Amino acid sequence: MASYSNETLLGLARKNYDRLAAYCRLLDEEGYWKRPRQVLKHSVQEFLDLYLQAVLISFALECDRFEEKEREFIQDLPKNKMIDLNLWEEENREITKTLKKVLDAPPILLQLCGVRDMEQKSAISAYFFDNFLNILLSMANLDDKRDNESNGFIQRYYGNVSTFLNQEKAQELINPRYIFRKISSDCFEEELQKIKEEDRQARAGLAAGGGDSVQKETPPPMKERLWEIEEKPEETEAEDREEREEAKESRLEEYLEELNGLVGLKEVKTEINSLINLIKVRKMRESFHLPAMEMSYHMVFAGEPGTGKTTVARLVAKIYKELGILSKGNLVETDRSGLVAGYVGQTAIKVKEVTDRAIGGVLFIDEAYALAGNNVQNDFGGEAIDTLVKVMEDHRDDLVVIVAGYRKEMREFLTSNTGLVSRFNKFIDFADYTIEELMEILDSMAGKASIRLDEEGKAFVKKRLLEFDEKAFRRFGNARGIRNLFEKIMVNQANRLVSYEAPTLEQLSQVTKEDIEKCNF
Repeated sequence: MASYSNETLLGLARKNYDRLAAYCRLLDEEGYWKRPRQVLKHSVQEFLDLYLQAVLISFALECDRFEEKEREFIQDLPKNKMIDLNLWEEENREITKTLKKVLDAPPILLQLCGVRDMEQKSAISAYFFDNFLNILLSMANLDDKRDNESNGFIQRYYGNVSTFLNQEKAQELINPRYIFRKISSDCFEEELQKIKEEDRQARAGLAAGGGDSVQKETPPPMKERLWEIEEKPEETEAEDREEREEAKESRLEEYLEELNGLVGLKEVKTEINSLINLIKVRKMRESFHLPAMEMSYHMVFAGEPGTGKTTVARLVAKIYKELGILSKGNLVETDRSGLVAGYVGQTAIKVKEVTDRAIGGVLFIDEAYALAGNNVQNDFGGEAIDTLVKVMEDHRDDLVVIVAGYRKEMREFLTSNTGLVSRFNKFIDFADYTIEELMEILDSMAGKASIRLDEEGKAFVKKRLLEFDEKAFRRFGNARGIRNLFEKIMVNQANRLVSYEAPTLEQLSQVTKEDIEKCNF
């Protein structure tokens, strides 16, 4: 891991703090702070500083890092010194009460960002959290002291506030995998490069977001710039184009690595990689003005629930964007209830509304066979299919539709409308996970959460899975069942640990066989 001077780390933290302050000003200007101010009696800036200091002090105390450098960091970073550390020794008890009160309350600023996201279809809650995370990592790296304890605190903090990242775009950007990658890698070299790029864009008069790779998209327009705009240095158009192509290639490699790193799904990966190679060669032929065969990018994902269909669809959307097939690379997920209405003429409108949101990305229709499965009077599933086929034709250059469901039912679905067979000519089968693959998924989930499963506990899980008959295994739900099981395990661990007066880091990280047995799966 690279070494960074404390001055560099404080500079990085200040950049991210400035962005947090700008987001808070935006919330204030748009009226989101009006009601909280009446209750909390603080300006939005003051409350940001109070919350930031509370989290940083808690971090320092829990990680036994409450030393001179950390105190200076906590005091120098915020604009307002809401908690005066100079009084720590004589007012320790009162300050501790303030910390507990602030940290026990829901993260109001993150909640307000989420409200704005839902109302204005933005994603500032993700950017807000990422800037906050960069500040925590900056302090964790002071004097090169970042260790497992500090990483564990950051993961626990994410676990406490992740439920408030409740907007679809925010959850797509900030997720357990992103947190794990961020704390387990040397993130600051990338952060430094991002800031240099932002400064370059700022000089060019562009509004760009900050943070790590999560901020590859431009944040919502701000009423004031996050930094001063200087004159743009002279750069050639060719250099700009080369930089963009390199960035695009880097993102494509990242998404392909994520796809190929998924547990199991060997045949799925082979099919998707072959399709990607075909697209690349097709584009090469186009560049030489050679004839290229017509391609349909729509796909059928067939298999049992919990076999990774949605996860792969989300990656396909991102990969297609980097390949130039789609303009945005977003994923819109729906099912029959999101497409079919109960009155004549309303279904077409409903389908149009959903597909409009998906243009530029992938429309993922789960259990799509349900659109054609009701042979009853006044069912409008057929109308939804007809409308969908027309929309796919109208937007064939910037919309990909992936339909998913059980194998047999999906084959019957394709025959329900003559327009479907020609458009969905890529049928990808998602096999059930093996027992070994499910155990690998469980290990991966535990690792990302800094949780250690003892060998006795893992042996118990494997034994139970081997005892399932075919019906019970299907009911368990593949990877979805493992995810549900892991959540139950964490609940049981929490119920056990609350009885401990002062659990150690080892105890917080350990799951016992007893925690697993109580899941009753």
